[in-house]
Amino acid sequence: MGDYVIQVGNTSIESTSNVNSVGVYNLTANVVRMTKVNGAFGPAETPVNIVLSMPCSINWLSGKEKILFNKETHVLDGVLSCRVPAGVTIVVTDKIYYDSKYYEILDVKDVNNLGALLQIAIKRIK
Repeated sequence: MGDYVIQVGNTSIESTSNVNSVGVYNLTANVVRMTKVNGAFGPAETPVNIVLSMPCSINWLSGKEKILFNKETHVLDGVLSCRVPAGVTIVVTDKIYYDSKYYEILDVKDVNNLGALLQIAIKRIK
């Protein structure tokens, strides 16, 4: 395993493993879908993670930026960029869970209609 050695001053650091990948995304977030289940007190919504630790990046927006969507004005908190998760379709009824907070999905945009990259407009749920 120790094929690579990093030398820092007088200290040698030998690698234990390596992963061939490009680190484009600096964050991870979960995609949560609310499912309805019947309980003792009637139907209740239960969060189910459909994508765990999805690599992404978030472009946080200032409070002045707005988007017009379905004739309602929403103040966006940010735009999440990620690759399309394999076998999962992210829809506006899902939620993003990042940094112990839930974010509502306002819009999902397939960048250049290639089915590879998504831009997801998010708003924090208070």
